[in-house]
Amino acid sequence: MNSAGLFFALIFLFVFVAFKVAQYKLFEKAGKPGWAALVPVYGNYLWLQLIGKPWWWLVLLYFPILGILVFVSMLIELAKAYGKYDLKHHAAALLLPFYFFPRIAFDPKVAYLGPPHTHENLPPKSGLREWGDAFLFAGVAALIIRTFFIEAFMIPTSSMERSLMAGDFLFVSKFHYGARMPMIPLSVPFIHNKIKIGSFVMPSYTDIIELPYYRLPGLTDIERNDIVVFNYPAHDIDDLGDGAGLVKPISMKENYIKRCVGMPGDTFEIRDQQIFINGQANWNPPDMQYQYQVVTDPGKQFVQRKSVKGKTEYTFPRMKELGFRPFRVTNSGMQLTSNPNWLPMDNHVYHFFCPPYITEELKSFEAVKRIDTIYKEKGIYQSGIYPTQWNNNGKLFKFNVDNYGPIVIPKKGMTVHFNSGNAVKDLGTLAVYYRPITAYEGHEVEIKDEKFYIDGQQADSYTFEMDYYFMMGDNRHNSEDSRFWGFVPENHIVGKPLFIFFSYESDFGFRLGRIGTQHLK
Repeated sequence: MNSAGLFFALIFLFVFVAFKVAQYKLFEKAGKPGWAALVPVYGNYLWLQLIGKPWWWLVLLYFPILGILVFVSMLIELAKAYGKYDLKHHAAALLLPFYFFPRIAFDPKVAYLGPPHTHENLPPKSGLREWGDAFLFAGVAALIIRTFFIEAFMIPTSSMERSLMAGDFLFVSKFHYGARMPMIPLSVPFIHNKIKIGSFVMPSYTDIIELPYYRLPGLTDIERNDIVVFNYPAHDIDDLGDGAGLVKPISMKENYIKRCVGMPGDTFEIRDQQIFINGQANWNPPDMQYQYQVVTDPGKQFVQRKSVKGKTEYTFPRMKELGFRPFRVTNSGMQLTSNPNWLPMDNHVYHFFCPPYITEELKSFEAVKRIDTIYKEKGIYQSGIYPTQWNNNGKLFKFNVDNYGPIVIPKKGMTVHFNSGNAVKDLGTLAVYYRPITAYEGHEVEIKDEKFYIDGQQADSYTFEMDYYFMMGDNRHNSEDSRFWGFVPENHIVGKPLFIFFSYESDFGFRLGRIGTQHLK
C-alpha cells in the first residue's frame, strides 16, 4: 500500500473505531449487549430495533445507493433515540459521526429514550425545521452518491460528435474505475470549481488543505476505446476562458470527456489519420468525424438564404436531417451557432465536420462538384501539437493531427533512458515525458552542460510512478485532446459514462432517440 492509501486507511480506521466504540456504549445504555455492535449484520439488526425500524431495512442497507439513504436515516434516528432532536445535532450526526456519537455515548446525562416514534413531549417542529431536516438528509445522501457513485454531466462541446452530442446529459459512474477519494475537502458542495453570478466569478474551493490522491478498488480497469470522463490535465497552464482561471488542484480542474485510444505502455502512432497501437490498426468509432472541403458549382444553388428575425440564415436542403447546425450572418458580421459543424469559406467553398458516410450523402447533391478531405501530410509540423517543450518550429518532432508519433505512453514502473549518446534523441525523449515528470509526478528537471538533472541529481533515466492514457475526441479535426496537451495521468480519471438520460439542443430540440446506452460505445 502506498503512502496515500495508508493515509486514507488510517483515517477510515479512526472513524470506524470511534463510531464502533460509541455504538458499543450506546447499546449498553439501551440495555443491549455492547459486544453486538462489533458483530456484522447482527449489530445493524439491533440498531434497527433501537430506532424502531422494521427488520427488512437490514436488507435495504446492503443495496447499492439505496443503502446510503437507509444508513443516513439510521444515523439521524439514532441521534433522536438519545434525545437529540435539533438540526445541529442531526448535522453533526451525519457530518461528524466519529465525534458526535462518542460525545453522547460517554455523557452520563444522555440516556436512551426508546425508539423515536414512542417519545412523548417531543419538542414541536416548525415548518422551517421540517424543511431543514429534509434538505440536510437529502443533501448529505446526494453528496455521498455524487462523490463515490454517480454524477450527472452535460456535454458542452462537439469534440465527441456524433458519438456524443452537445446537449447530451449523462450519468457517469465513479465506482467502475474506482471512486477517487476527495482531494479538496474545503469546497462548496455540488459546485465544481467556480461560483459565477453575472460577471462576478470566484473559486468554489480553497486548497489550504489538499489531501493525497487515492482511489478505491473499482469494478473494472479502463479498456482501450472506452469513453472516459477525466479532469483536463492542462488546466494549470490553460484557463480555458471559462472563468475558473488557472486551476491546479487535480479534482477541481474542468471535466472533459474523450475516448481512451492509448493505454499505459502502448506504442501509439497516427499514420494518415489511422491510429496504430503497437503496430496494429486500432478500431475506428462508426461516427468518427473528419474535416472535408465541399466545392460547389457556381451555376447551381447549394445554399438557400432566408430572413429569420432580421438575420440572414444560410441553410441548405436536408441540413437538419443530416445533423448540421444553422449558420447565420447579421449586419455586424458572421454569427455562428454554438459548436458549428459546417462553415462557408467563400461563395462556392464550404468546410464540413462529419463522418465519411455523410459525405456520400453530400455527393448526391446536384450542386456539389467535389469533396476533398482536409489532411496534413506526414512530416509537416503543426504548431501547438504535443510535445511543445524544446520543439520550437518542429525542431525535435514534426507531428500533426493526422500523422503523429510513434511515442510510448508512460506506464507505472516503466523506465525511460536519456543516455543513448545521441543528444537530439535524448532531448526528444525528455521532451515527450517532461510534463508527466514535472507537472504530474512533481519533480524538477534541468539541463546543464547537455546533461539532465532530476531534483538536482544527474539522471540518465526516469521510472514512472503512475499509469497514463492517450485520449482523443471522435470529432478528429475539431477536438483538442492528447495530441495537443499530452497524456492523461491516472489521478485525473473521474469515471465511466453509463447512459444518456436526456438530450436537448436549441437547434434540434429534444432528441428522445438519443436516450439510452447505444451512443456510449
